[in-house]
Amino acid sequence: MKKIILASALFATCTAVQAHDIWIKADTHEINSEEQKVFALDVSRSAQAYVAESNHEVKSLMMTSPKGTSTTLNADYSGKVKEVFEVEFNESGTYHFESPMTQVFLSFYFDEAGKKHKIRMPKTEYHTLPKGSKPEKTVEKQIITETYVSYNGFSDIKQTRDDGLQIVLMQHPNKLRAGKAFSFKLTYNGQPIPEAEVALKSLNEFYYQDSDKVEVNLTAKDKGLVTFKPKHPGRYLMGVEFGVELKGNAKADFRSIEKFLTFEITQ
Repeated sequence: MKKIILASALFATCTAVQAHDIWIKADTHEINSEEQKVFALDVSRSAQAYVAESNHEVKSLMMTSPKGTSTTLNADYSGKVKEVFEVEFNESGTYHFESPMTQVFLSFYFDEAGKKHKIRMPKTEYHTLPKGSKPEKTVEKQIITETYVSYNGFSDIKQTRDDGLQIVLMQHPNKLRAGKAFSFKLTYNGQPIPEAEVALKSLNEFYYQDSDKVEVNLTAKDKGLVTFKPKHPGRYLMGVEFGVELKGNAKADFRSIEKFLTFEITQ
């Protein structure tokens, strides 16, 4: 019971301060071209044009080729709302792209009058709070975003690591079809996570009244397994948030780990 109450308190905190989504967008995630090899990827907090947003400052991406070779890509353009990466595909098959982990500390405290505040700082900086303040908790937020792009064919998806929060795919992400169920397993350090918040979002809410936005609270009985069945084709973002209590950590009381996966559903 204590664990459930603790997790609920953490998720309530995280929901209130949740960072914007982070999309990795290609013109298409299944590319077929005999002439063009260089394409662009946009990394931004929104998949909508003309929506006010700010750059999440993803300055690099790790690209893993179909043969398993990894290369660090630096942003070719950094604007106020997004990063742009130019990518050259030299092998046929499926490429994996993943951002480095973004970390931020969010502290909650009550001022002398009892009003609650939120500020970016670790516990080690509590001494800088206004006189009379009472710290409540500090959350360390870790954020990673990833996607897959297939160029002139598909290749097997291999999980190259099992540490941290991982989205283990049960089907190829670039072969998903509207109206067909797809599943994935969420693991933390190689083990199914006991509980998490999972959200599936798409641009379909702007075109269909019955959009495919779904939110799921994963529990231990699910053993980390989640299944969705989107009704419409389009670009989607899946977000996972997993909370961990930190014991004896000098900088934070809790850790909130968020991971995002951008993919497409075709007709």
